[in-house]
Amino acid sequence: MMSSSEIAMITEKEPKHVVRDIKAMLQQLGIYSPNLDHDDFKGFFISYKDYCGRNVIDEIWLNEDLSMTLITGYDPKRRLALIEQWQDMKRELSQPRISDQSVQPEIGINPDFAALTRTVAEATAAGVMKSILETTGIQAVVHINATVSALPAALPEDPMLHHIGHVTKEDAAEPEYVPVHKVSWATGLSDPTCRRLVTFSDLPNCHIDGIRGLCVHREFFMAAVEVLIKESTPPAKGRKRWHHPEFGRFELRKDPNEILGGNHGE
Repeated sequence: MMSSSEIAMITEKEPKHVVRDIKAMLQQLGIYSPNLDHDDFKGFFISYKDYCGRNVIDEIWLNEDLSMTLITGYDPKRRLALIEQWQDMKRELSQPRISDQSVQPEIGINPDFAALTRTVAEATAAGVMKSILETTGIQAVVHINATVSALPAALPEDPMLHHIGHVTKEDAAEPEYVPVHKVSWATGLSDPTCRRLVTFSDLPNCHIDGIRGLCVHREFFMAAVEVLIKESTPPAKGRKRWHHPEFGRFELRKDPNEILGGNHGE
């Protein structure tokens, strides 16, 4: 499914205007009313939030049929952008998934990499990730479990330290783990591209009670995005997709300087 905030980003419309358009469409289709529970119809999902003591709509999630119905009233450019987004999501789902393993395979570390871990052993976990990314490239994230084990002994050696299956809000600090749609909004990468980067770079992720969908460690993710951009070729004139030799093609809907604070050298 696709959220109203993602549709807003793709079509370059205000999120509140997209929510308004969706409500109007659902009312015209006869499948929405203010008292309707989202479980009454499988084609969409509504999440709510408290605002000034009132329960208001936070997000509306649409399946492909309803999202395509919505954009029939939009201009061709916006329709094409949403169609391409659905195609990206389908391609991601068609790719083979890495099976969940109860026992992590032993990872060999070469001497150079071991020296690097000793150098950054006193840094924070986010600092470790950023140092590794900048030194050895985006796919070096697969070594993060071995790296963190080199940190001071005060940190417990927990096999679930990075890939948490399911935790409560109290167990995961809110600034560290955020929903994928938030990093998507912050970076300008589409939701499917963000999820593909999480898998590609083996980034720490989890599911948190009370938060819908996958959450990812924000600092690790932003470090991975920075390296992804620096290692990628910008789109040629008239094109909009970047290209990374291993990650492949992706679209960036924000200025790299806005994401990296002016440190992109392309």
